[in-house]
Amino acid sequence: MAPLLNLYSFFYFGLCLVSGIAFAYFLSRKEDLTPTFRGLLVPLACLFFWSVAWSICNSYVAPWTAYVFVFLKNPAILIMGVSASQLAFGFQENSFPRWKDWSLRIHIFLATLAILANGTGFFFREILFDPKMEFYVPNQHVSSPIIQLSILSIAGVLCLILGNTIVALIAKYFRFEGSKKRNTGGFLLAIFGILSLAFADILVDLNYFSKPTFLFLLTNLTIIIMTILVLVSLNQETIPSTVGFKIMTFNLTVLYLILSIVANFLFNRFRADFQNEMSREKHSIKTQLELGSIYPFVYLSDLVVDVQDDSFRINKIDFTKTNLLQIKNRPLTFEHFNLSSFSEDPSGIYWTSDFYAKNHHFFVAIPYIEYRTTVHQTVVWLIVTLLFSLFTIFMLYPVLHKTSIVYPLTRLLAGIRKMQAGDLFITVKVSSRDEIGELSNSFNEMISIVRDARHQLEQKIEERTESLNQTILELKETQEQLLQAERMSTLGKIAASVAHEINNPLAAIKGSIQFIKEGQSFGENISKTDNDLLAEKFITEFKNQKRSEVTSRFKRKKELIAFFKSKSIPDPISLADTCFDFKMEVVPEEFQKLFDTEEGRFIFQSKLNDFVIGFHLGIIETAVERASKIVFALKHHSYSGPKESQKLLSLKEGIDSVLSMYSTSWKQNIEIDWKVEGDPVILGHADELVQVWTNLIYNSIQACPKDGGKIRILLKEEQTEAVITIEDNGKGISPDILPRIFEPFFTTKELGMGTGLGLSIVQKIIQNHNGNIQVESLPGKTLFSIRIPLAKS
Repeated sequence: MAPLLNLYSFFYFGLCLVSGIAFAYFLSRKEDLTPTFRGLLVPLACLFFWSVAWSICNSYVAPWTAYVFVFLKNPAILIMGVSASQLAFGFQENSFPRWKDWSLRIHIFLATLAILANGTGFFFREILFDPKMEFYVPNQHVSSPIIQLSILSIAGVLCLILGNTIVALIAKYFRFEGSKKRNTGGFLLAIFGILSLAFADILVDLNYFSKPTFLFLLTNLTIIIMTILVLVSLNQETIPSTVGFKIMTFNLTVLYLILSIVANFLFNRFRADFQNEMSREKHSIKTQLELGSIYPFVYLSDLVVDVQDDSFRINKIDFTKTNLLQIKNRPLTFEHFNLSSFSEDPSGIYWTSDFYAKNHHFFVAIPYIEYRTTVHQTVVWLIVTLLFSLFTIFMLYPVLHKTSIVYPLTRLLAGIRKMQAGDLFITVKVSSRDEIGELSNSFNEMISIVRDARHQLEQKIEERTESLNQTILELKETQEQLLQAERMSTLGKIAASVAHEINNPLAAIKGSIQFIKEGQSFGENISKTDNDLLAEKFITEFKNQKRSEVTSRFKRKKELIAFFKSKSIPDPISLADTCFDFKMEVVPEEFQKLFDTEEGRFIFQSKLNDFVIGFHLGIIETAVERASKIVFALKHHSYSGPKESQKLLSLKEGIDSVLSMYSTSWKQNIEIDWKVEGDPVILGHADELVQVWTNLIYNSIQACPKDGGKIRILLKEEQTEAVITIEDNGKGISPDILPRIFEPFFTTKELGMGTGLGLSIVQKIIQNHNGNIQVESLPGKTLFSIRIPLAKS
């Protein structure tokens, strides 16, 4: 029979893999182990066979797995308990020889008695399919106390063995000090975990504990316990080991635990989804029966029975009338599906449930094997993932040696660097007896020999190094100053030559815009008809109208499309989209006569097209003006305008123009609070100041958070000065870079995202207007303050 894996097949396959690797490693180093720790091979071998037995039971749906469950799993766990007890008595040192000898004899006697009792009781129990474990086991619920005692014998004897072992380890724990005490504590924790699992097994056999929960805890705690035992054993001074194996053991354990948690989540999710799918199947059958269907359409079900009338509505498996007695004698389940077995063959296992339809009691059965086949595919995928991950770990073997190799080497390297820096009193901590530990010892011996001989020479080197470093710093500062001067000179030359080349195409664009505008205005001098005037009035009235709410906008758009269709307009949807773009959402009654004639419709569309073209020409013209101002600002970074060209300016108008010009291109979720106290007038250059407001406001918008961004702009007039403050609630400017933000070419943005000239240009323009600029920054608040003398002062 082909295997049908379930979730726990994956768990125990991983446990087989881990225990097998550990057993193979210790077997290969058997000659180097002390006689006491050679006993570690026995519990590892027992753990391997125990996990193999569990894996077989969970991988096959056949009655013969009950023999594996009783005659392989149970003896393996008892032998593992006895050998682990002997290992604990010899842990660190053989402290209680007589106690150890008597314990071994008693443990062997009790284990043998338990194995015989459990094996004998097996033949007095019926082999049944356990719906919770989902494989065949001997009947765990019998009325005979003797048989029940034989069932509990394995877990009970194991509890006694481990209890005695824990007492011995506690006695050792209080006798030891330092690392021996810590290692004994780890071993004690592992044994206590095994004891907890054995006690939980007794509770499962007595029906006080859920079997699926026990199986999940059993698998994951077993791998943790085994890892603790192996790592604690490897950390003994008498046990030769490599740091690589320690790391691989830990990595393999973590990988297995992560995949186990993922597998458990997937299994629970899959089972819940399958239960929901079966419930939908039952509900569909119930609905069909209530609607009068005699033979309902089914997707998953093999059997639908009217229990009340003893009649089959669906019978794909040739159930007979005699089988109906089994259906009636089983416990009823209306809320969910339970597993039920109607024969010794696995094909007789079904998910079953009951329901009422038309006051009749119905029974539905869905085959279990199909469900198990689907789970099998998922588990195979998980096993492949585990093997692939394990292969990846071994391929990345050098990278994974951080704890035992990389970190000790880092400490050693730090010591070498400190020695190179002049610290000859450094010592490297030796934390192991492997190759790195020997290297650290050699380093400590070497540095003690060199310390006295190098002391005077090191002092001279430190003095000369300090002098040389100071000279290098001075040279770097001089070089940076020269480079900065060269940059500023180059920028002035580039700005002068490039500005003319850029302004030529900008002038051509301006001329083209003006030509198109004049072409549009040419037709305005021709006498206009009533339809012309009516169309212009219609478009003009809706130009400044506010948009309606989103909920009513869709309704109005449909109404507008329907209106255009009724007037036989060729493309009503496109025309309605254009009208909505310019806030014309309805056609008032006074303008509807415009669409009654072919001439009126043509005039309206012509006027609308002229309006759209004029709108986009305005956008192009604004963009050209912006480009011209940017070129102008770059040019003025190295050349300031003459004082006599300054004019009287309103600061309020300048900031208003910046806010309106760029409002559509800035972030829409930023709140800008613009307040004015008075209307200060200064003497200056309008284009330069527009560049100032643009740079500062744009920087504030970039600094604001995505949600909840706020910018406060305040303009007020004092006695002799105009004060402008721009504040944002961004993350702020680091105190380390705050003094450098006005330096040319200094930027914190990524390459290509900024030149570092923005704030430098701002500062130079403000200084050219005899003003000053200051900045204050804290987390959540950055404030730029600008003061410019008033024209009257």
